[in-house]
Amino acid sequence: MRKELASVLALAAIAGTAVATAPAPSAAQDCSITIGRVVPLTGPLLDMGRETPWLDENKVGAINKAGGLAVGGKKCKINYKIYDSRGTMAGSGEAATRAILKDKVDVVFAQGTPDTTNAPSDLCERYKVPCITSNTPVEAWLYGPDGKPKTYKYTFHFFFGVPDLVANHVGMIKALPGGFNGSIGYLYPNDPDGVVFASLFDPTFKKEGWKPVDTGRFKQGLPDFSAIINKFKRGRVQVVTGVLAPPDLQNYLQQAAQAGFKPRMYIIDKATGYPEAMRALGEFGIDILSVNFWSPAYPGKSKFGGYTGQGLVDLYEGQNKGKYYSPPLAYTDASYDVLFDALQRAGSTDRAKLLAALAKTDLETVVGQVKFNAQQFSVQPLGGAQWRVDSKTKRWVKDNVYNAVYPSVKKTADMRLYQAK
Repeated sequence: MRKELASVLALAAIAGTAVATAPAPSAAQDCSITIGRVVPLTGPLLDMGRETPWLDENKVGAINKAGGLAVGGKKCKINYKIYDSRGTMAGSGEAATRAILKDKVDVVFAQGTPDTTNAPSDLCERYKVPCITSNTPVEAWLYGPDGKPKTYKYTFHFFFGVPDLVANHVGMIKALPGGFNGSIGYLYPNDPDGVVFASLFDPTFKKEGWKPVDTGRFKQGLPDFSAIINKFKRGRVQVVTGVLAPPDLQNYLQQAAQAGFKPRMYIIDKATGYPEAMRALGEFGIDILSVNFWSPAYPGKSKFGGYTGQGLVDLYEGQNKGKYYSPPLAYTDASYDVLFDALQRAGSTDRAKLLAALAKTDLETVVGQVKFNAQQFSVQPLGGAQWRVDSKTKRWVKDNVYNAVYPSVKKTADMRLYQAK
């Protein structure tokens, strides 16, 4: 049990310098609250912080310009400070420590894999500061190194859960048009993500009666995939699953094409979550599938913005020409909504009242309904996505092609076979 849970902790890959603050409001406020937002702005996970501080400025600025957030008959100014986690456990710990002890923020936000969420969560528990976290699979946030679930009193978390991750992978494979011969090739490197995915999916796939073609855990940054590709060809592999960093995926796909190997399906996570990384793959990235932890197809609406997910994306891309949205945009927006809603229901900025209100959260957001359970987490929808390039606009589009696990997530296209030349 401990080994399995320790593996789950590494699943998500899937300096504490404050770099921005909220603009001053146009009128004096009766009260104020300061949010310290820990997010990767540099390092290996910087894609998860790309929309920072655009979202913060748009979400908070509008409220402050209107005089502040209405809380218990008062108008409260919302301040925020952004801290770079550097995408590491040490960096996020330093950032949260500065936010809590030096800058004395009232609330901490943290998002972007366990490397950014878990240390701030632990520090908020130690110093009794309310904390809202996301963009880390629930189990990777919930369980400690001893394999036991943590008891949280000050931290609230929302994201997808591991059972839904497994269900989506199995479901997408079963939904492959025309089926397949049962032969599955693994692209799981010898890093925390690769080890986790292999431990999760190998027994599941075997239980389905499928036959893995597994070359073992290979070194990240492998320059030559020919031995793996040749084994896939000999094993008549028709489905390839993996969790790869963008450079590894690019190298593999180019070499597979040169070797004349083209399976019916690729399900690849990690490198496939963001449009910029997909654009770098060129035609080889078209028709690749992955889990979809958020897209505009997801149900929900912002209480404090009034927009749907599509409306949020349109707003961001309209004001940031040439840039594509990424899923963390929606989770940041939802974090603000969760906090603002709790403050209004608490009718006060008092810490105890705020925590009590957070515990009773049941709120529609752009990432779906957020409702915290007794362990203070909410499981959000997860679907299956497939990439394509729009023939007219030439932009990369992530279609939601599998929604059997969460039918509320709108299906926007039918699944296609991998067609790269």
